[in-house]
Amino acid sequence: MDTADLEAKIIRFIAEKVEHQDPSKINASSQFDELGLDSMDVIQLLFDAEEAFGVNFEGEEAKGLHSVGDIISYIDKHQVSASS
Repeated sequence: MDTADLEAKIIRFIAEKVEHQDPSKINASSQFDELGLDSMDVIQLLFDAEEAFGVNFEGEEAKGLHSVGDIISYIDKHQVSASS
């Protein structure tokens, strides 16, 4: 999956998870706090994303995720390609 397709898929996934937010307003630069997510919401989002995208959010790198773009970059970097 190329990066643009992955980005679109992740944004759709997050839009489904975020309540009371216009999905068309969610993009890679959207910060979690701008989306109305508190720390517990972000943790749940990351758990759900682990299952959906086959990654594990671990360590200091995962603690630095603050935006939709951060999740996109993390998943793009850590996701195991199905063709590998």
